Amino acid sequence: MWSTRALAVVAVWIAGPRLWAQECPPDRTAPIRPSLGHAPMEIAGVYRAPFEYVCGGPLALRVRLAGAEVTATVEADNGCAQNGQVRWRGSMDARRADFPVRTRRPDGSLTGTGTATLLDPCTIAVTAAGRAGSARYTRTEGACAADERGRPVVVFIGGALDDWNRNLQKVFCAYDARWERTRKLYFTHTDAVADVRRRVVLEAAGAPVAIIGHSYGGSAAYELANAMEEDGGVALLLTLDPVSRAGGPREPLRPGAVDRWINVWAGSGIGLSSCGLAGAIGGAWGPQPSANADIRFPPDPANDNPSMDHCKTEEMMRLPAILDALAALASSARSTESRAAAASAERMNPPLEQR
Repeated sequence: MWSTRALAVVAVWIAGPRLWAQECPPDRTAPIRPSLGHAPMEIAGVYRAPFEYVCGGPLALRVRLAGAEVTATVEADNGCAQNGQVRWRGSMDARRADFPVRTRRPDGSLTGTGTATLLDPCTIAVTAAGRAGSARYTRTEGACAADERGRPVVVFIGGALDDWNRNLQKVFCAYDARWERTRKLYFTHTDAVADVRRRVVLEAAGAPVAIIGHSYGGSAAYELANAMEEDGGVALLLTLDPVSRAGGPREPLRPGAVDRWINVWAGSGIGLSSCGLAGAIGGAWGPQPSANADIRFPPDPANDNPSMDHCKTEEMMRLPAILDALAALASSARSTESRAAAASAERMNPPLEQR
């Protein structure tokens, strides 16, 4: 007979990977930030540093952007000696999240060196050479002040044994939702579509939804998108080499269910590995001409690898069409937040004719 302790160990072993997938412990996976490089960084504005003080109050920095040059100056009362003082200055690369800066030394000169890192579009961390830790500055206006609950929800649905092989789990963990101003959820293809739908609708609360599925999870993502037609539909559906016993969708997408569908299919043949076999003989959908974008992977047949192509989810996610679609989702998130912030400001400060 199994002891209570043994059963508990088995339960933790079974449940552990799912919890691990949702929480994403720190690793060295390169972040996936689709919006990086797609549009100019909108980082100019007022930032706060809650643990730094000038003239008796929390430090406020005015960050200005002139071309590639970034300058952060102290913003305080006119009577404060540090008002207008430059704290750090640097030159930003539009395709990178970090850039070198010159920092202020105790003697007041800008001769120190350091690194500024954009943790997300609303947070800058500055590390000065020779000093422990970093100073973190948070933007307090515009879209950065909007309620996070209005951000789009990106749903990831893993395929067979994804808790173990992490084919899509690693993409879920690498996708930087904070940077993209979105939220994210993870499920596997064995989760009931009705249960997933309820969770997604509850989490989204009317915000746009994107669904990404791989292998058997691609088939589940398609079914979920169809089911959500009654909930206002899905903004984006990504199926990464979808697989099902039927070898294709059981029914066409319902009108209004999906704004944009991108299908990626592995063009190589059967590979002599668990990955290659799962993709090739598990019921691969292959090309889907009805998708808005139907992409062979890899695009160049000379790079075919039948044993691994089905599992190259990170490379699939970095296809230009997918990065563009996810960047557009992030852009819509920023626009929605800006409108929400403007509406909130108007409610707090109505026009004179409404007072």
